[in-house]
Amino acid sequence: MNILIEVGEVEYSKLSRQLTFKVACNMDAILATEDTMPQPDQAPMEEIAKEMGEKLTRAILSDFYRGGMRITK
Repeated sequence: MNILIEVGEVEYSKLSRQLTFKVACNMDAILATEDTMPQPDQAPMEEIAKEMGEKLTRAILSDFYRGGMRITK
């Protein structure tokens, strides 16, 4: 399995302090995400994309809290 995920078309709004970007992934990334879903054979691509977004959120939070301990500066 060769999962590839790329980020492009990055925009940052200073006014809203919001980062917007496109994410592109290959079929291996799609299949890996489908494998974690309850009914992968019935999931439309929009649902798979939503699941990928939720996984990204969990990954960011996991890095931020590092196993339950918030990083302090």
